[in-house]
Amino acid sequence: MKEQTWTRKEYNTWDEAFRALAPVIRQQSVRVASYTQVLFAQACASSYGVQTPAGAERIRIKLADLAYKCGMYHQIGKALVPHEYQIWQNDFTEEEKEVYKKYTTDGRALTINLQKKIMRIKEKRSGEFVTESIPWLMIHESCHQHMERWDGSGYPEGRKGNEISPIAQIVGLAKELDRLASETKSENPFDEAYATLIAEAGTGFSPELINVLTAAKAKCHQVYMNYVHYTMTLPKTIPLIDKKPDRPMGLSYRPMVNGLEGKINAYEAIPWFAGIAGNPSETENIEIIEPQLRRLELVPEISTYFLYEAADTLLRIQNCKLAIDAIVLDMIPSFYMDVSQLTKFEQLFEDQPIDKKCLILTIPDFVVINASEELEEILKSYTENGVTLMVDSWNPATLPLERIQDFGFTHVRLHPDLYLKREIADILTSLREKGITAYAKDAETEDAIRWLVACGVKHFVSAATGPLVDEDSLIRDSLLRERENA
Repeated sequence: MKEQTWTRKEYNTWDEAFRALAPVIRQQSVRVASYTQVLFAQACASSYGVQTPAGAERIRIKLADLAYKCGMYHQIGKALVPHEYQIWQNDFTEEEKEVYKKYTTDGRALTINLQKKIMRIKEKRSGEFVTESIPWLMIHESCHQHMERWDGSGYPEGRKGNEISPIAQIVGLAKELDRLASETKSENPFDEAYATLIAEAGTGFSPELINVLTAAKAKCHQVYMNYVHYTMTLPKTIPLIDKKPDRPMGLSYRPMVNGLEGKINAYEAIPWFAGIAGNPSETENIEIIEPQLRRLELVPEISTYFLYEAADTLLRIQNCKLAIDAIVLDMIPSFYMDVSQLTKFEQLFEDQPIDKKCLILTIPDFVVINASEELEEILKSYTENGVTLMVDSWNPATLPLERIQDFGFTHVRLHPDLYLKREIADILTSLREKGITAYAKDAETEDAIRWLVACGVKHFVSAATGPLVDEDSLIRDSLLRERENA
């Protein structure tokens, strides 16, 4: 535990103690107060807790303003510790955790002390002080018991069930709703927080109190919306592509593993086409559909669709602040034959504010090998204008490294036939030295994977890296991984 030079203070007023809290704690307390007032009013309407003597005295609508104060001051005990111990940190030592948890008992003691100073009654002089008025009891109980849980798993005393004051249970639920809704990395934080709490009926919170939350969901959501700009929640991205369930084509995503870190931090975007005659649920890939697209002169339009769909996904990734380096889009090979396509990229980056470097387009090696002078100029214009191209199925024997540099390509994906060859390992070293990033696919054996990692290949895919997923699953799975690793 760090050596402290901070001096414990004495406070004479509620405002003085509240202002001693860290700014983030004050902001949280205001939100919790708003949730508490909404839940308290619903509790009164639902007759929650009135079966117990404590509930019958406290759960009355005329005390709704007092309930707000209970939420506002429930963490006031944190004013008695330095700022660094007011906010829970996952790397706290056991001793620091105990220092943090003391804010509940400290809060009760502080409110009683403030009560003495404010009321200035005779009992103060005689050393005797009665705290049995309902308003004061509700504030004391909120400070002291709001971290207790219905099943006895909370602190500071491990109370369970109706041993916990009804107002403390309400404040505890309000605080947990705010914590989940304001700190969870998600595109739908309130709904996820709500679902998490519903699942805690009978464990963290009483089933009756969870019923109160259910009835007050709409009003609680409005509280969330009132403060959403002050929390850590993430925006829901508005896509440019309408991904209807019955659409005839789209993208699936395959996880790509970073060989050095052993983490999924890139995805390959693979186009699919539906509506196969006689098998409407089946899909086909680009190789099968491309001849038909060329014949119907649909390559530019279809390619643009896939570009925008991938850009939508990438924007969601960036808005969610996910540790995903790139989306690698498998493009239709004949896409590159049209010089006018470059203007579509410029429009794409205007329409969707994504990081250009994170959208990588594959170009088969045979397209580069057989490129005419005109096509060479087209490909160079892409790279010169910030479009990131990856040479797919690259083999240095047919496409020398010097040619890769001439075109301005910064990424290559190795042909599987090259794995485990010593001379290729030397070439991969040259790639790194020249700032070219190597990817790999179809690495299906442990020996191949170990070799790729040893050679510094940044990302690879195989059957073992994970199944194809849709865009929503990509976001959900990535968020879940980051929460688990937090």
